[in-house]
Amino acid sequence: MPRRARSQPQAVTQPSAGPTTWLRADYEFPSTFSYRMPDVSAQFAIGSPVPSPAAVKLALVDTAIRWSGDVNEGRRVFDLIKTAKVCVVPPSRMVRFRAFVKRLKPGEVIACANHPSYRVSAKLGRNKRPPCPFCGTIPSVQLPILEESTGVRDYFLLDGYLSVFIEVPQSDAGYIAWLLQRIRRFGTSDSICWCSAVCVEDPDQTLCPQRFSGLSHTRGGLVVRLSDLTQASQFDGFNPFGGNVQQANLEKGVYVLPLRIRRSGETWAVLERIRINIGGLT
Repeated sequence: MPRRARSQPQAVTQPSAGPTTWLRADYEFPSTFSYRMPDVSAQFAIGSPVPSPAAVKLALVDTAIRWSGDVNEGRRVFDLIKTAKVCVVPPSRMVRFRAFVKRLKPGEVIACANHPSYRVSAKLGRNKRPPCPFCGTIPSVQLPILEESTGVRDYFLLDGYLSVFIEVPQSDAGYIAWLLQRIRRFGTSDSICWCSAVCVEDPDQTLCPQRFSGLSHTRGGLVVRLSDLTQASQFDGFNPFGGNVQQANLEKGVYVLPLRIRRSGETWAVLERIRINIGGLT
C-alpha cells in the first residue's frame, strides 16, 4: 500500500525582512529529560534543566528534514532561524537526579584469522601478542566492537510544561509554528516530548535565562552553560554525514536560569522556579 504524502505549508526559501513575532510552544515529557551542558565530559554529564537556544533551533531543523525528506529544506530553515532570539522557560518545579548509566563506545580488538573467538587487545604490538592457543597463529585481524563502560548523567523530571519562545518573521510564523508542533525530542534521543499547544505570545523576561554578568549574591538563580548559533554558523557544521565541525561557530556562554534549589540530597535536588531581577544582569 503506498504511503500517504504528508501535507505541509509552503517551505521557506530565505530569511524574511520586516516585523517579527514571538511564538510560544509548550512541551510535555512523558519520562525524563536530559541535556548535557556544552564542553562537559560525556562520562560525567552534568546537565542543564533546559535545552540551549542552539538545541531548540537544531530541533526545528531536524524536524524540517524529517517531515520534508529533503536536507535542503533543513538548510533553508537553519538560515532562517540561526540568529533568532530564543527563551526557554522551565516549569514551576523540577527534580534533578544523578544516575549511573551503562555506555557502549566503539572499540577494536585483534582476532585470530583461524579462530575469531580468540581476541587480544588492539593496544598490544604484534610482537607482544600471545599466539592463539588453538592453532598457534599470531592474531592479526582487526575487529570493531562495542566496549562497555559506565558513566554518570543528570536527568530531570518536569512538573509541568517546558515552554519554548522563539522570535521569527511574521511572514514565516505559520511555518515555524507548524514545525514547533512536530518536534519530538530535545537533548538525548530518549528525551521524548510532544507539543501540547503553540500560540503567539511574548515571553516574560524575568522567567527567561539571562546572561551572567555581575550578578549580586543576594539575587537567586541557577548558573549553567549554554550554547547558541551565530551569524557565522553554517549548516554543514552540524551535518553528521560529512560536515565540518569547525563550521559550527557556536557561541557558548554562562547563563542564569530562573530556578533555585528547594531541597537536595547527595544525588538529587528539587528545583523551583523564581523570577530573576534582570536589573542585576546585562
